Amino acid sequence: ISIYLLNSKCLIEHLMFIPKYKHQYWRFISYMLLHSDLFHLTMNICLQLLIGVCLEIEQGHLRVAIVYMAGVVSGSLATLYLLPQLSLMGASAGVYGMLMSHLPHLIKNFHYLTYRYLRLTCMVILFLSDVCFTTYHAIANGNMNPRICVEAHIAGAINGFISGFLVYATSERQSMSSTCT
Repeated sequence: ISIYLLNSKCLIEHLMFIPKYKHQYWRFISYMLLHSDLFHLTMNICLQLLIGVCLEIEQGHLRVAIVYMAGVVSGSLATLYLLPQLSLMGASAGVYGMLMSHLPHLIKNFHYLTYRYLRLTCMVILFLSDVCFTTYHAIANGNMNPRICVEAHIAGAINGFISGFLVYATSERQSMSSTCT
C-alpha cells in the first residue's frame, strides 16, 4: 500500500518486471508490490485476504507464502517467455496461485474441512467472476489501460494448483477449521 501511495516513477521503474532487465533478479518478485491503479490494488488486497486467511489458518503461513511466491515467480517467467515486450506489475499471479491452490487443499482435506461445498462454490464464483471481468475488459477496452496479462494469471493459477499438491499438508484432525467458511 505504501509503495502505491509513494507513486514514485523511479521506484516503479526499479521494481516493475521488465523482461529486458531479466538479470535484475529481484524484478521477478518485486513487481508484485506495484499496482496500476487503486482498483487494481484494492482488488488484490481483498482477494488476498478473502482467499489467504483460511488457507493460512489451516495450512500455516509458510506453506501459503511458498505457494503465493511460486505463483508470483511463475507469472514473471510466463511474461518473460510468452510476452517479452510486456512490462508487468501487480500481485495477480500470486493471488491466482493462492486461489487455485484451494483445489488441492480441498482434495487433500475434503473430509476434514467444514463448509467444504460452500468453499468450493465460492472459489468457482471468484474464478468465474474474474474471467468475466477480464473478458469484458478485453472486449470493451481492447485489454488496454491497463493491459491485463492473462498469461501471468494462467501461469500463477497452474503453479498454484501444482504447488498446492506439493506443499500443502493433509490433516489428520476431525475438523480442520471451525472459524473459516
